[in-house]
Amino acid sequence: MLVALRTIRSMSLQEHLMNLLARLLLALSLCAVALFAADAKPSPDVLNRWVGGKWVGDAHFLDTDYSKAGTGGGVSTCAWSPDHIFVVCDQDVKDNGTSMRFLSIYAFDPKTSTYHFYGLSPDGDRPRTGDLSISADGTRWEYLTKTAIKEKPVWFRTINQFQSNDQVDWWSEFSTDEGQHWTKTGGGSEKRQK
Repeated sequence: MLVALRTIRSMSLQEHLMNLLARLLLALSLCAVALFAADAKPSPDVLNRWVGGKWVGDAHFLDTDYSKAGTGGGVSTCAWSPDHIFVVCDQDVKDNGTSMRFLSIYAFDPKTSTYHFYGLSPDGDRPRTGDLSISADGTRWEYLTKTAIKEKPVWFRTINQFQSNDQVDWWSEFSTDEGQHWTKTGGGSEKRQK
């Protein structure tokens, strides 16, 4: 009888320890998930992807309603602004043999946890702005703009897919049905030269 009672008590104690261990593992798992989620919050640090070295790229464009077939390329050099608020990229672009210069500015708004993109050219055109969404791991950047062409809304987007810290593939598309269907207008890749 004492042996049976001791076995029942030890099983009860063993079950209690297993239950406690299971709860502890669950609590640790929840803490790990919370820490991972906290790390995945948007921050300006993801903008570091462009900083440092020169990005040399190539481009090919397709003949569509909103693009003409051709080739191009360019060099971008990016750095943080003096107060580490903006990433500024000086760009020397060739489009079908025509040289163009652009200045791209990236910013992060900590109040809304959103990213912003601004594009300028020396010819005085109105600055380009658009929505910029960046995946939680920072490998996919999507630039989205909407404009009216002949009183018809047209969406344009460019996707940057980072293959590594030193290579990005990109493609551009348009949609005339608010993003339901996309038509590719071109693409290319850029590699960082250090």
